Amino acid sequence: MKLRDKIFSGHLDEGEKILYIAHRHVLVFKLKSFKVFNLGILAPTILFLFFPQALVVFLVWWTIGVGGVLYHFIDWYFDAWLITNIGVIDVERNGLFERTSTRIEYYMIEGIAYTIKGFTQTVFNYGDITIDKMGAATQVVLRDAASPKKIERLIMKYQEQYVADKSIRDHSALKNMLSEMIAYHVQNDKVKNPYKH
Repeated sequence: MKLRDKIFSGHLDEGEKILYIAHRHVLVFKLKSFKVFNLGILAPTILFLFFPQALVVFLVWWTIGVGGVLYHFIDWYFDAWLITNIGVIDVERNGLFERTSTRIEYYMIEGIAYTIKGFTQTVFNYGDITIDKMGAATQVVLRDAASPKKIERLIMKYQEQYVADKSIRDHSALKNMLSEMIAYHVQNDKVKNPYKH
C-alpha cells in the first residue's frame, strides 16, 4: 500500500482503491508560502549570520517559519480530489483541525467542466474543474487544479469503466436470478404434475 493510500484511507469505503489524486497546482503552494518562507526562514537565517549571539531568538523565529510553511503545505496537499474505482471524493482541509469530504459516485456525475483563465493559468496549465451532481443543484469544485483537462479525461475514462463493469455485473446477476427462477418453476411444475414430460 502506498503512503498516499494510507494518508487518505479514512475517506475510502471497503474495496475502494485510489486511482489518481488531483491536487491544486504546486505553484499555488509556492505563492502562498513565499512570504512565510522569506520572513520566517530566510530572514532569520541571514540575520543569524550577522548576529550569532542571538541564536535562541533566531531558532524560535526559524521554528515558527518552518511551522508556517508546513501549515501551507498541509493545506495544499489535503485540498485534493481522490479519483477512485467507485467515484470522486472531494477532500478539503481548512486549517489543521477541520476537514470536509464530499463523495460523488460515477453514476451520479451529470457533467464535468474545467476553466483556465488568464495568462498565468494558461502558461502553467492549471484552472478550476467542476463536477455537477445529478439531481442536485450542487457542484463540487477543485480550484487551481494542475492539468484540469487531464483530470477531466481521467474521470470520464474511469466513469466509462465503472459503467461497463456495472453493466456486466448487473447482467450476470440478472442471468443468475432468471436461471434460478426457471429452475424453481421447473422443479415446482414436476412436483405438482409428476406425469408431465
